[in-house]
Amino acid sequence: MFGLFGKRSPPQCPVPETSRQWLDRSFPFLIQRFGEEDIKHKKILVPHYTDFPIRYDGNESTAWDTLHILTGQMGVSSKDITLDIYEGERTGIGGNQTIYLGNYKNVNPTEMDISQKQEDGKYHIGIEKKFLTDPEGLVAWLAHDLARIRLTEHPQPEESKMLADLATVVFGIGVFNANASYREKQTLDSWGYQRVGYLNQREWGYALALFAQLREEKDPAWAKHLTPNIRSDFSKSQAYLEDKG
Repeated sequence: MFGLFGKRSPPQCPVPETSRQWLDRSFPFLIQRFGEEDIKHKKILVPHYTDFPIRYDGNESTAWDTLHILTGQMGVSSKDITLDIYEGERTGIGGNQTIYLGNYKNVNPTEMDISQKQEDGKYHIGIEKKFLTDPEGLVAWLAHDLARIRLTEHPQPEESKMLADLATVVFGIGVFNANASYREKQTLDSWGYQRVGYLNQREWGYALALFAQLREEKDPAWAKHLTPNIRSDFSKSQAYLEDKG
């Protein structure tokens, strides 16, 4: 009987210990790299027409218009970027991606290193044509590659692709990359999930909680734009971090 009124169990961290340690180590690294005050006052972009006044109708101009918004947000010169838009299907996740290409512009993005400028003096970002009608996926894809470019300004850890995902959070674009990390995919004859990026759902929730903690936001308006699963992990992570002090 008395046990009913005993001390409550502390909130549990929703991510495995190895993930928590990496995130707790990498987030301060990004704060130091890109400036705490700037991150605290960074405008947060959300999936709304006010932030992306673009008609995603499949026209190539949508990719360029999105790029200009993101380069302004992330401190990259759009003059240093070129987009290689191609037909094809992508399978796999993270570093195990396989891309089957048509003959669109004779470009094979799998052979390019986004972190290095090409012979024309520009960074090349490959975009699957299907993203031209997928605003969230397009923003997430571009934000990740632009983050990789920003990270090349200084020596970076080996986990550069994971760090680029995490960097989208401090640049105020984490809502898009978090939501795109695990999405339902349905066709006429199949159903499943599609993952974009290198962090998983629970890691995104924890990363966004670290971001909110830095900005002293307990119930941020931008969190309302997270998918239910991500927002659940975000709330659990917030509870854990608050209890941890």
